[in-house]
Amino acid sequence: MSEDRERVLRMALKAVLVAAQQLYVDIDELSEAAIQSMINDKAYEADDVADASVAIEVAADALDFDGVEG
Repeated sequence: MSEDRERVLRMALKAVLVAAQQLYVDIDELSEAAIQSMINDKAYEADDVADASVAIEVAADALDFDGVEG
């Protein structure tokens, strides 16, 4: 994946998480539900699920550091 595409996808994930947070969605619950949905879907490769799970957790954790925590 190109660096530009990866940057845009990170930005999109952060924007979705910020919007969810502004709608009073529990980000930890949302993150866990997303990870579980990937784990339960046999269409996803285990290595990809692991990498995607880390990406979700890092993005969710970054919200706390950006002063967006509700």
